[in-house]
Amino acid sequence: MDKKIERVELTVLNNPGVLGRVIIHIRHEGWNIKRLFVDETESGNLSKMEIDIEGTHTKLAQVMERLLSLDCVVSINMTQNGEKVVKQRHQKETADVLPVIADDKKVHPKENGVHRILTINPGSTSTKFAVYDDESAIFTQVIRHDKDDLLQYKSILDQRKYRKDCILSSLEEAGIEERSIDAIAGRGGLLKPIESGTYVINKTMLEDLQTATAAIHASALGAIIASEIAGDFSIPAYVVDPIVVDEMDRNAKMTGMPGIERSSVFHALNQKAIARRVAEKINKPYENARFVVAHLGGGITVGAHRYGRVIDVNDALSGEGAFTPERTGGIPAIPLIRMCYSGEYTESEMIDKVSKKGGMLAYLGTNDLRLVQKMINDGDEFAALVMDSMAYQVSKEIGAMTAVLEGKVDAIILTGGLAYSNRFTGAIKQRVDNLAPVYVYAGEDEMFALMSGVLRVLRGQEIASRYE
Repeated sequence: MDKKIERVELTVLNNPGVLGRVIIHIRHEGWNIKRLFVDETESGNLSKMEIDIEGTHTKLAQVMERLLSLDCVVSINMTQNGEKVVKQRHQKETADVLPVIADDKKVHPKENGVHRILTINPGSTSTKFAVYDDESAIFTQVIRHDKDDLLQYKSILDQRKYRKDCILSSLEEAGIEERSIDAIAGRGGLLKPIESGTYVINKTMLEDLQTATAAIHASALGAIIASEIAGDFSIPAYVVDPIVVDEMDRNAKMTGMPGIERSSVFHALNQKAIARRVAEKINKPYENARFVVAHLGGGITVGAHRYGRVIDVNDALSGEGAFTPERTGGIPAIPLIRMCYSGEYTESEMIDKVSKKGGMLAYLGTNDLRLVQKMINDGDEFAALVMDSMAYQVSKEIGAMTAVLEGKVDAIILTGGLAYSNRFTGAIKQRVDNLAPVYVYAGEDEMFALMSGVLRVLRGQEIASRYE
């Protein structure tokens, strides 16, 4: 039977992880995405999505009804028999989940027996936070900070009161009383290497987050702000799978140069969360599964997940792995050493060249894959070479991790922002889909992952770990 393709146009709320939620929902319905275009409005609350859906039994009414069941979808339109059919969620249905909530549209009071969790994920120029009643997001917000506002602070740690006040004022505006919150999850920073899990934020962790090394990234503020808000109301605060989760096999640690050891610094929170989701999909406990997970974003990390542990992964922050939209990835050592001693660059300039100004940005002047795709569509052959080379290198990393897992892989998973590009993921699939089934979960839902880790603790399904 010929497969029918429907063009779906969606208007969705600009909530953290919303695009990933839509795509995951479509795939769960058994529909195949043939094309995806996202027009994200940076200054507004809404994004536009165009999706071509393929399915043997695709029905217009079924597609529209099921997509409108998502609280993040505002409207949907499709073309049938040459006529555009438009449906919208009733205003009352979406009012409670809008990022900015009017005074007469306050969040409903917490129901008995429900766990209310606040999640906080600071970025370099933004602060994302959300409130969940169990698994349901009742409020989400992304505050994009003006760079001039941040420049008045000497360090990232000096920004904590400013960002904390932004969070509290937004919660007050939404009608969410701090005393109604049962627990808080903050994004973890560059701590000491630790096992995967949900950790109680304690004095030792807070001290380590304020060292010169840990405080270079805004993620350190997640735990610090969570702890301060939690302390005001005598509730617990946690971090979940911070970027320093270290479960690497001892064979993976050695480099060939005594004094330098490979480190485990990767997108642990999203990798673990998506791996658990795929494990559920294939009806196999995560602790019994073997996955290769590639997080494709500004940094690219590819991990070998064996029975619930990431036994090997590249440290993209230190320059390992594929080149990325803004990082060089692995570079031949001797030419790099010569460049360091050329006298043309300072130490900090060389670090920036490797970690902030390399990769696609260095080649094409942009780290935005959408702009690169436009360059390719306009006939830029070099832009096509850069994108395809990046996909080629990711494929090599996936192949290497497949070898780490002895060729026994239940699934290869592609996630992160770059996974929205069908061209990019298609170039990877072309090389690796004969190794194992490939699942694409575009975007990342770190807020949901933070909530899930804390909820498992509150429900007694997991024991919180102690950071020492």
